[in-house]
Amino acid sequence: MIRGFTILTIKRLLRLWYNICMKRGRPTSYKEEYCNEVQNYLDLCIDVESEFHKTRGKRSDSYERKLTVKLPTIEGFALHLKVNKTSLYEWDKKYPKFSNSLDLIKTEQRNRLLNKGLSGDYNSTIAKLILSSNHGMSEKVIQELSGKDGGAIEINSVKEMSDDELLGLTTPKVG
Repeated sequence: MIRGFTILTIKRLLRLWYNICMKRGRPTSYKEEYCNEVQNYLDLCIDVESEFHKTRGKRSDSYERKLTVKLPTIEGFALHLKVNKTSLYEWDKKYPKFSNSLDLIKTEQRNRLLNKGLSGDYNSTIAKLILSSNHGMSEKVIQELSGKDGGAIEINSVKEMSDDELLGLTTPKVG
């Protein structure tokens, strides 16, 4: 024992110091080939259109079209690579070439949502939701205010108003 510390405590402190100073951790599983794998993933993300027999009648049959959507996502790419999605986000920050590859997925997703959401192939509400949350798009309402006869709005400073004018602002008008 050295001045109140046991050998076990000193070993633990040394191990802690070593781990902090050496910044040890699990090595990254990043591979340069992952940048090229994005195109293979995008080739797999193809929507599949199918038709199924809905009703059968005496004179006619009705069929319904169903679209199985395979929208490319960062999470889907992580599954494709068999890695955690947080690893992809870390690599996105660390490796510029990989970041450019992930941008291809985001761009493809944005274009599909816009085009197929407008054409009615995708649910427009869901497309709008994903575009607003993942791509920074939002619905904007612009309001313009104008004064009397479409002119400028008159702004009077409260400091310049007389006591009677101020009372007129607070007193309800009857009749």
